[in-house]
Amino acid sequence: MKGIVAIIGGTVLAVGVALSGSTVLAKAKCPKECKQQFVKNDKSCKADCKTVTGKSEKKACRKACATTFKDEKTKCKTATDPVFPTCSPSSAFLD
Repeated sequence: MKGIVAIIGGTVLAVGVALSGSTVLAKAKCPKECKQQFVKNDKSCKADCKTVTGKSEKKACRKACATTFKDEKTKCKTATDPVFPTCSPSSAFLD
């Protein structure tokens, strides 16, 4: 009888642990301040592209802005909690 109770208790405990999840496995989120900084930098970059003359140069400038924006977001998303990249006015990460 004690063996059956122990098996049931262990099963209930295992299910409880499985349902509770792990904070280590939780998806890390990029801080809101960083996201806002990325958008601000992207808009500024695109505004600078408007001053560029030549159709192909403007296209290359906008593409560079988009690539930088995507790279910043990706780097922030892949950073592990609690060590996120530092958001700075220059949008450069301090590694």
